[in-house]
Amino acid sequence: MTACEYIKYFYFVQLSEISSLLKLRNLRGFLLFMYIYVPFYVKIIKESGENISNIDNYTKRGVFYMNNKRKPHILAIILMFIWGISYLSIKVVVDEVNPIQAAFYRFFLASIILFIILKRKFPEEKLIKEDKIKVALSGLTGVALYFLFENYSVYFTSASNVAVLISSIPIFTLITQRILFKEKLTIYKVAGTILSMVGIVIIIISKGKLSLFSTGTKGDLMALGAALCWVIYTIITTSFKGNYKSITITTYQSIWGSIFLFPSVIFLKVTIPSTKAIINILYLSLICSCIAYALYIYCLESLGATSITTYINLQPIISLLSAKLFLNEKIMFIQVVGSLIIILGVSIVSFTGKFSLNKCDEVV
Repeated sequence: MTACEYIKYFYFVQLSEISSLLKLRNLRGFLLFMYIYVPFYVKIIKESGENISNIDNYTKRGVFYMNNKRKPHILAIILMFIWGISYLSIKVVVDEVNPIQAAFYRFFLASIILFIILKRKFPEEKLIKEDKIKVALSGLTGVALYFLFENYSVYFTSASNVAVLISSIPIFTLITQRILFKEKLTIYKVAGTILSMVGIVIIIISKGKLSLFSTGTKGDLMALGAALCWVIYTIITTSFKGNYKSITITTYQSIWGSIFLFPSVIFLKVTIPSTKAIINILYLSLICSCIAYALYIYCLESLGATSITTYINLQPIISLLSAKLFLNEKIMFIQVVGSLIIILGVSIVSFTGKFSLNKCDEVV
């Protein structure tokens, strides 16, 4: 198969759609174009050595298509890289700014940017009455409470520890689905849950003496609280009645999260962050909140709650490596063991019974 045929087979979209992406008709489309379509297209052309006019013939008919079943999986991987590194930025920020205020600055800025984009590009987008309360609740659980717990957990313990414990989200998802929706538990799911719980215990006691009042233990428990908040957020978000664009949900959730976090600037002492902290706040706000949240909503709609949480397995690996490289955090052998046990347990829960050989072809 030639390079052109390969592109044609996997990447086919109307030229008018490419034009709309370039005109920024939607944020998600632009991100797809810039970070997935273009690099892939350029790589194939370079490797093929074919005449550019031949490629252009396919372009006129439409290229840059990614199979709809593959697209959300690739975006989910990109999302986990963004969020995996975010723990490092949070660590830098909360060393200077109160953790709750850091969350408020992050989402207040994100809310302004997202609202402007939403009203300029999709002024007709509105929430239906049945979903307004749900959006407020998802803003409370997935923004305000989640980042209250996460920021404080990063403040009290290591960024790598938090990332590993947050990766237990699929376990909490399974337990919640069992309690609320009576989901059947197989022997593999039970085994995966037990393994993950063992890994969590190892991570918590890895610092030596265990005390519920020690800062490290408080940080670890807050990380688990953040994971539970995210499970509730995911359940609420998947129950919306209306059909919305990703940016619509992300915008209103960020606004509600900012509202719930606002009292922190009234009742807590406000500090002026350094340039380094401001840069990290901008990364957290623009990349992790604006872009990554939109990607998450898209992946959640495309893959479902259980599948998207599977990709959270990548976060601890990325965070462990980046925390060692950039923050010079000490990574102990027992932490690595606990991390691997959690990842193994989550993998068993997430993948067992989900894929046949044919379905695996859709994921790879």
